[in-house]
Amino acid sequence: MDDGLEIRALATEEIAPHIPLLIENGFTPKIDQGVWIGGFLGGELAGWVRVFDEHGVWMLEDVFVFEHFRGRGVATALLDRAVQDRDHLWLICDDEMIAFYSELGYLLRPKDDFPEPLATLYRAKGEWPAGADHNHNAMRWTRL
Repeated sequence: MDDGLEIRALATEEIAPHIPLLIENGFTPKIDQGVWIGGFLGGELAGWVRVFDEHGVWMLEDVFVFEHFRGRGVATALLDRAVQDRDHLWLICDDEMIAFYSELGYLLRPKDDFPEPLATLYRAKGEWPAGADHNHNAMRWTRL
């Protein structure tokens, strides 16, 4: 991990200019839902994650690191911060991301285990149990 990484909550005006980029990359961000956590290198925004509570169930979404900052531990540090004050955190991911999240302690769960408040939310967005053109997986991190 890069030692000069600063992690903090993002204000709406800091994340707002990047919403079109997320949409362009297939994300469905809700700018006013939850907390956006940003990672900064050299004072420049390197990436972010968003966490939110949906009827008592914590969800991780919108994990993104700018390409020129990738490979420097930004995503791992952001995910570590996301779980800091929580006892659990769910996410949905594409098949190719299972290994990455598994290394960070997330466990692949059967689709039937995905909490109903989240399943309802993502079904409405057309993202559960699969996206329009690919599979989605449920993963859960739990504090031991």
